[in-house]
Amino acid sequence: MTRGHTFICLLPLLIGYSSQSCEKDCSKEKQDVYEKEVTHIPVSLKAGVTEVFFVESNITVIPKGAFANNPELEKVEFITTPTVSIENGAFEGLVNLKHIEISSTPLTTLSVDVFKDLHNLEELLLKLNKIRSLEKGLFDENLQTLHLAKNHLSYVSSKLFSKLHNLQVLRLYENQLTAIPDDIFKNLSSLKEIALQSKKINAISAKWFPHKNKLSKILLDNNILTELPPEIFVGFPLLKTLTLNGNKLASLPPVLFGEMPKLTELSLSRNSLTSLPQGVFSPLKKLRKLDLSNNQLLAVSGESFEGLEKLTELNLQYNQIKSLKANTFEKLTSLTTLKLAHNSLGTLPEDIFDPLPKLSKVYLNNNNWMKANPGKIKSMSPEICNQPEDLKGQEIMSLNEDQLVCPKIGNVALFHQPMSLGCNSPGVVQHSNMFCHKDIVRARVIVA
Repeated sequence: MTRGHTFICLLPLLIGYSSQSCEKDCSKEKQDVYEKEVTHIPVSLKAGVTEVFFVESNITVIPKGAFANNPELEKVEFITTPTVSIENGAFEGLVNLKHIEISSTPLTTLSVDVFKDLHNLEELLLKLNKIRSLEKGLFDENLQTLHLAKNHLSYVSSKLFSKLHNLQVLRLYENQLTAIPDDIFKNLSSLKEIALQSKKINAISAKWFPHKNKLSKILLDNNILTELPPEIFVGFPLLKTLTLNGNKLASLPPVLFGEMPKLTELSLSRNSLTSLPQGVFSPLKKLRKLDLSNNQLLAVSGESFEGLEKLTELNLQYNQIKSLKANTFEKLTSLTTLKLAHNSLGTLPEDIFDPLPKLSKVYLNNNNWMKANPGKIKSMSPEICNQPEDLKGQEIMSLNEDQLVCPKIGNVALFHQPMSLGCNSPGVVQHSNMFCHKDIVRARVIVA
């Protein structure tokens, strides 16, 4: 039994990979990095440099002609600097410049000509500043990515983006926006991603999406939406991801989705949904991941999940579901992960998982079976470890956590629920948080 096969190790592995990747990128010969001790932009950079980074450098002003002697630059970044002003002409002469990032600074305003004549500029990242307003004409029509998230913008005019025909990604999330003009995306015919996680938007309009045929991602999390217009998400042929987490939706219209053959991820977590319309997700034939966690669902039925034959992950955690019928999930034949933790389930039909041949993970922790029936759970014969050889024959409950790691991910996660288990075959290995077997474990509660 080795820890390497358990998913608990994934987080540190990913973190380690990220830092190594950054270290590798930052050592490129064509990059120049200036840190805290730098108080002004050097007149000339080292030979051959095409990318320059000022990280926590003590630069308060980016002056006119700052990079006049370095016309070969393609990328310029100011990250976490005390920059309060960028003079007109600061980037003049940089005919090859493709990427600018000015982030995490106290910058509040930008002159309309500050990015003038940068005709090859494709990416402009201005996130995590204190920018309060933006003027029409500030952005060049060749921009493909514009990142304005986490500023102090309270209003954006549709005229601000009217010439950005090549823009593919627009991120405006976590500003002070309370409303978005209906025609804000009218001229953005190449737009692929809209990110409007604003915390204050209370309504969305069908007019926001005049170019549905290009969009692949729409992020509307953490707003105060209370309802969605019927058919608002119909006719998005390339849309792959739609997230509406953290709003105040209490219900969904019966017809909400349609003609979205590419959608694979839909998230409606952290809303106030109490029920789901019959067949509301049925047009989403390619959906792989559906997150309905942290709502107020009292019940779900098989009709709620009609048409989702490709679904692999269903998250229903942190709801108020009290019972499930045997056929609730029977049409989800591709399901591999089912999350039912933190509900009010008192029991499960014994055959509820039988129609799910690919199911490998079921989360059932923090439900009501033990809470509702203290002292009534009858113990069956103690579970005995069948493998590996050094633990064979020992009672599961006598082993410590370090020993209880499953070599294969085929599990039912019960997380501290003292339930009796009946298994369809021998050889069950119990982790402190899960019961594992190469097949699905059939678990049931025995109540006197």
